[in-house]
Amino acid sequence: MKLKVLVSVMVSLSLFGCGGGEALAPAESDVPGTASQAVSVNDNPGFLMVYNVNYENLPTATEQCAGDWQDLIYYMKTQAYSPDVFIVHQMSGAGQAATLAQFMDDNLPGLYASIVAEANPDAMNSPCGPAKDYQTNAIIYRTGRLQPISGTKETWQVYKGANGSCVMNTQARSIGVRMAFTDLVTGKKVVIGSAHWPTNQEGPASDPGCAEKNIQLTDTKMRGVAGANLMVWGVDANESDYGSNGYKDWYKRANSQLASTINYNWNDPIYEACSGGRSCLADNWTVGSGARIDFLFFNAAATSSHGHTVTYNEGDAADVQFTGSDRDDLNYSGHRAQSARIRY
Repeated sequence: MKLKVLVSVMVSLSLFGCGGGEALAPAESDVPGTASQAVSVNDNPGFLMVYNVNYENLPTATEQCAGDWQDLIYYMKTQAYSPDVFIVHQMSGAGQAATLAQFMDDNLPGLYASIVAEANPDAMNSPCGPAKDYQTNAIIYRTGRLQPISGTKETWQVYKGANGSCVMNTQARSIGVRMAFTDLVTGKKVVIGSAHWPTNQEGPASDPGCAEKNIQLTDTKMRGVAGANLMVWGVDANESDYGSNGYKDWYKRANSQLASTINYNWNDPIYEACSGGRSCLADNWTVGSGARIDFLFFNAAATSSHGHTVTYNEGDAADVQFTGSDRDDLNYSGHRAQSARIRY
């Protein structure tokens, strides 16, 4: 058995074996994947390489809502650094998150492990059929850079709109997850979160999607670990940042670079990459309607660079580069991913 596979199996067993506590994946030496590639692990103490995407249960060509999920991982192979953090939404549970981590092990330098909000989420009767009936949020992390801190995992349910009010949702996929890690390069404490907000638009007229309630709640949960040097979270908000009257209140409260009576002091690396330009931000849409509803946020004391929305064409081209062919009629997800170097 190859060293990489052996270590990966040990990591998976430690995370998903017996016991009620959150197991810690051991630190290890990063071992490259088997394919020849320019991408390397990130040992720079100044930043973490972060991605965020709603991965739609890793869509394949045979599903009712079909996709070509591997394209995004192949795209990562074209970049300077493999991810230190991959924040994902809409995983079927612990098993599918582990499958994703293993595929990253096999194709990228570094070893990966996963933390999920719900190991076995309740079914939701998805309109895309059985392949997407089970959904949860997860954090995929590179074990050579980040080590989980025992006792810091927390999960929480978020609000949905209902009859003009905001009430707690009941879907498993809207349970967020947060975990603190030790950065093994710097020794600093990093808090990572993954969230998925409901689609219901039946809340108050001023906040129909209850995004203002959910940014307030998510902010509280993300700041619930003392002594954090960096906080990063990703979300499928199911709520756009911009409307007919300009930036929506929830996004103004989230983004420290926009004026608001309430400010939660987060920054958006895509907004920073665009210098706030509306045309640029519109080009960075994340769903087919042309809206930005998927976001990376980090605490405003940090900075970002290389903010990027991964296009479907980039994923297709990478698939061709590494496998020789691609289903260019299929995309890696119905949501486009964001990536950035988060500097602290």
